[in-house]
Amino acid sequence: MKKKMNSRGFTLIELLIVIIIIGILAVISFVAYSGATNKAHQAAAQSTVREVQSKMAEYYADNSSYPATQTYMDNWLNSPAGGNNLTLSTTFVSPNYTYAVTPSGCGDTVASGGAITTGTTPCTGYTLTASATMWGGTTNYTATN
Repeated sequence: MKKKMNSRGFTLIELLIVIIIIGILAVISFVAYSGATNKAHQAAAQSTVREVQSKMAEYYADNSSYPATQTYMDNWLNSPAGGNNLTLSTTFVSPNYTYAVTPSGCGDTVASGGAITTGTTPCTGYTLTASATMWGGTTNYTATN
C-alpha cells in the first residue's frame, strides 16, 4: 500500500532563500541606521562648536580678549556672566573638543566663580576643534576666529 505524499510545508531551499533575504534586509537597515547616527553626531558637534563661537563673541565683546585656556572658558560659561551654561561647558570637553588661542601665552584667567583677571597680552583669535572620532569620520570640524 502506497501513502500519498502531500506537499505540506516549505522545502529547505525555500526556507534558506527567505533567511538570506531577511539577512540582506537587516544589513541594509544597519548600514542606513549607522550612517544616520554618524550624521547626527556630526551635526551635534558642529552645533556645539557654533554655540561656543557665539559665546566667545560675547566674551570678547565684554573683555576685548579671549580666555587663555579651555578650563577658563568653562569657568566663564558656568558663571552668571556666561549665562550659567553648565550644559555647554560639560559638552565642550577634551578629548572630543579642543580650544586654542593666539598668540601663544595670551589671554585672561577666569576663576571658577567667573572672576576675570585680564592678561597682559590679549588673545586676538582662537581655534575650536571637534574630533572626527565622535562621528566616525576622518576630518575634524574646525572653526577659527
